[in-house]
Amino acid sequence: MIASTVALLLVSGGFVAYELAIFRLTMKNDLLTLAQFIGDGSTAALSFNDQKDAGEKLKPLIYRKHIVAAALYDQSGNIFVTYPTNNLTLRAKGIPVHPDTSAMRPDVERFEPGRLIVFHTINLDGQVVGSVFLESDLGELHQREVRYAGIIILFMAASSVVTLFLSSLLQRVITRPIFDLAETARAVAAEKNYSVRVSKHGRDELGQLVDSFNDMLGEIQDRDSKLQKAHDELEARVLERTRSLRDEINERRRTEAALQQQFARISLLNQITQAISDRQDTDSILHVVLHELDQHLGIDMGTVALFDSGKQTLNVAALSVKNSALGKKFDLHKGSVLPLADTDFQLCTNGQTVYVSDTLKWKSAFIEGLAAVGWRSAVAVPLMVEEKLFGILIAARLQAEGFSSGDAEFLRMLSEHVALAAHQARLHTDLEKAYNELRRTQATVLQQERLKALGQMASGIAHDVNNALSPVIGFADLILRGDYGLKPDAKKYLGHIRTAGEDIAHIVARLREFYRTREVNESLQQLNLNTLVEQVVDMTRPRWRDIPQSNGITIEIQTALAADIPRLAGIESEIREAITNLVLNAVDAMPNGGKISISTRAARNEGGDKGGKYPLKAVIEITDSGTGMDEETRKRCLEPFFSTKGKRGTGLGLAMVYGVMERHAGSIEIQSEPGKGTTFRLVFPVRVNVPSAEPEKDAGTKVDPMQILCIDDESLLRELLKEILERDGHEVVLSDNGQSGLDEFRIASERNRPFDLVITDLGMPYLDGRQVAKTIKLESPRTPVLMLTGWGAFMKEDGSGPVEVDGILSKPPRSREIRDMLRKFGHTRHKNGN
Repeated sequence: MIASTVALLLVSGGFVAYELAIFRLTMKNDLLTLAQFIGDGSTAALSFNDQKDAGEKLKPLIYRKHIVAAALYDQSGNIFVTYPTNNLTLRAKGIPVHPDTSAMRPDVERFEPGRLIVFHTINLDGQVVGSVFLESDLGELHQREVRYAGIIILFMAASSVVTLFLSSLLQRVITRPIFDLAETARAVAAEKNYSVRVSKHGRDELGQLVDSFNDMLGEIQDRDSKLQKAHDELEARVLERTRSLRDEINERRRTEAALQQQFARISLLNQITQAISDRQDTDSILHVVLHELDQHLGIDMGTVALFDSGKQTLNVAALSVKNSALGKKFDLHKGSVLPLADTDFQLCTNGQTVYVSDTLKWKSAFIEGLAAVGWRSAVAVPLMVEEKLFGILIAARLQAEGFSSGDAEFLRMLSEHVALAAHQARLHTDLEKAYNELRRTQATVLQQERLKALGQMASGIAHDVNNALSPVIGFADLILRGDYGLKPDAKKYLGHIRTAGEDIAHIVARLREFYRTREVNESLQQLNLNTLVEQVVDMTRPRWRDIPQSNGITIEIQTALAADIPRLAGIESEIREAITNLVLNAVDAMPNGGKISISTRAARNEGGDKGGKYPLKAVIEITDSGTGMDEETRKRCLEPFFSTKGKRGTGLGLAMVYGVMERHAGSIEIQSEPGKGTTFRLVFPVRVNVPSAEPEKDAGTKVDPMQILCIDDESLLRELLKEILERDGHEVVLSDNGQSGLDEFRIASERNRPFDLVITDLGMPYLDGRQVAKTIKLESPRTPVLMLTGWGAFMKEDGSGPVEVDGILSKPPRSREIRDMLRKFGHTRHKNGN
């Protein structure tokens, strides 16, 4: 019924939709045709502006009852005549007063809500003379829709009655066999009676279904009988199998209990292993192991003792006692030392586990102590590393026979992990200490290598610099010592020239001090640090007060000098220079002004040597309120050539300070933060019983006149040496290279007037000073040979002078040094008659 009804509705709906669409199209065509007819008949009236004739053309519309409004427009779009012509407003009738003429080209016909409108353009000889407007209501369309709806309703009602009648006749043919089949199925399901059968009513498909159902019932009946027989047999077999399963279940339960216990121990082992894997110290590892055993294995006492193979003792490293009262009775604690022979655990040294089932039956002192407290059973498990005893894990319980073989096996497996973890923790600790020591040593060595490289570079340039300075200093000194009638100002300026030259020579010499260590026998002075600080403050006053004030900047220096500061054994010029460098750095760190604080104090040297050589330390602190340094700058500030001042800095000031502190066995401490200023702390160990340097004594004796050969490739140096030596009464012969010098030496020997002494430069072309000295010593071993070189100071300190040379003079040459050296060899000559 539903399918038939839906089919009829679809057919009816399609038919109605088609008819209505055709009717709407017909309405538009009819209305357009009418508009064309009216337009064609109104061309003359519109051309001659005859409204009466145009009105006559619209009167026949009265016979079209669905036409509700009409109008003619002239060529300008204004209303010419309307229909109807009563007093109703044009808008109420739907007639546009001024239609859009552009929209009326071409003809327009369209449906709007409740109406159909048409615009038609009227043409005459190709020209637009006006237009026609028609409006029709949709009453005829609505009537047709109502009519179609009524037809469909009547048709559906009639077809439904017919279909229902035919269905009621035909359904009995199908439903009766099905009802019989369903009834029989319900009876079989309810009563389990497979002997009933369904009656057959025909040979159609339902008849075949009935036959199949009856055959199925017969098959089920046959199988049911066989199943009952099998059921009886199965019950007997089940009873027998049940008895065997009961025995098997009991065995599985025992096995399961053992497996659960083993799993619990493996889980505990895994838990302990994970817990100790995150730790790097032995104490923590051992305490975690004992805590886990106490919590999960239920031991009453546990301890781990580390084995000392040399002393054959066990040192208790960790101890855990469940009952604190028993623990107080037992004389055992962390740090206790147990002789291995007193424990009866000697077998552990071979990797064997010792099980004490009853402590009352053992006689060793340690086990008797366990029994006295109340611990009746114990297990000692060796901790082996590389087949050597590392320690022993001891566990005890209150009851005798308290440990099963599984417990002992678990402790043995645990001991392997504990031994390895504890050994690795000890190795990690030792490695970390060694690494930290290596890192500190590496940093020190790296700093020393950098300073050494700088000092070696200074050695390379010292020769050239000293050669250039020698005439400046030497001739200035000669002029100042002579009587040339100079004015006081000229002498002062000449003195400044000599001082500046000596300062340059001193700077070159200081560069090498970066890596030079202080000699054991180097002359030291007893210094007062307070005096040095006051000297530095006065010397640097132009830099921290006068120059900044000229730029409108104020820098203040405050001093807090301890009265009890001990006297320091050191080199005055070096320490004064170090303090000066730090003060000038502090000034540079305060471009907008600020405050510098300098303090001294004495303290006990807690880190001094045990022999008491350095019982005290003297400390100088220089603090500024300047820009400060970040961590990276603080770490690198002592490196040579590292500077944050750009082109204004050389990067040598703090490196020189570092070299000074190294030579005085002192240290530098630096505290700084960006924007919070910087503090440099110089810590000097104060040595006791150090003799101060005695002032040099001038012998005051004159050397007998000597005949001296001077060899140097620098003409100014030759003239300088000649002037110095001739002022002291010596006879001087000059030579400008090594070969000519040897020629002069040989000529003098042939004339039987040999030279008393030879002074030669080191670096000369073709034949250098070493070769000259070697040749002279071969030809005249008793003739003294002095070497004058820009590396003189370095060769004296390093002892690297040629073996053929009797003495070394440094450039620039100084009158006093030359006289001292000649005095030495003059006495020798006088004593030997040469």
